[in-house]
Amino acid sequence: MSTVELTADSFEETISGEGIVLVDFWAEWCGPCKQFGPVFEAASEANPDITFGKVDTEAEQQLAGQAGIRSIPTLMLFRDGMLLFNQAGALPPQALGDIIKQARDLDMDEVRRQAGAAEQAAEAGEVGLDDFAAAHAGGAFVLDVREDHEFTAGHVPGAVHVPMNDLPTRVAELPTDQPVFVICAVGGRSRQVVDHLRTQGIKAFNVSDGTSGWAQRGWPLER
Repeated sequence: MSTVELTADSFEETISGEGIVLVDFWAEWCGPCKQFGPVFEAASEANPDITFGKVDTEAEQQLAGQAGIRSIPTLMLFRDGMLLFNQAGALPPQALGDIIKQARDLDMDEVRRQAGAAEQAAEAGEVGLDDFAAAHAGGAFVLDVREDHEFTAGHVPGAVHVPMNDLPTRVAELPTDQPVFVICAVGGRSRQVVDHLRTQGIKAFNVSDGTSGWAQRGWPLER
């Protein structure tokens, strides 16, 4: 099927339906958008059971802002109303085809189960290493609550050090306008700290597997 133009009035209804929906955020003045356009159009013709939508970010600036579009082209892929892919940049045909195949092959019952488990963990103040790494790369506030000798031996880059036993008198040093990611060695002490901080109104998250898990991944430590 050919691509369809999406507007603020039709966007939500389109992406929340059953099946796979791909959305290309583009603009007429954008060179990479013009490069990706024919690739997107060809994929729509080759996959008639999938909805291929296009959003003109110049005509739909409010929609683009609500979608968090910062660079174009940006491609989003939804299946059964769930956002599964969100990436900026013009994809070559093979890469786009691979993404579509992966979306087709997904067990959506398992995807929904994992999403539900992740949501419950987040509500309880728990984050895995992958999500923490993404937050860390974005400049998240990291609080290391281990003892001095542990911190000196190696810590997550940029972590702020406040030993667990000192924290009750130093809570005022923590930000209240952003999440605080609390880390220790393996997640035990930091879990206790997160529980305490949440009673103080601080949006805190425990980093599962802690600094040991970070190091086991081969990720860098500061000393």
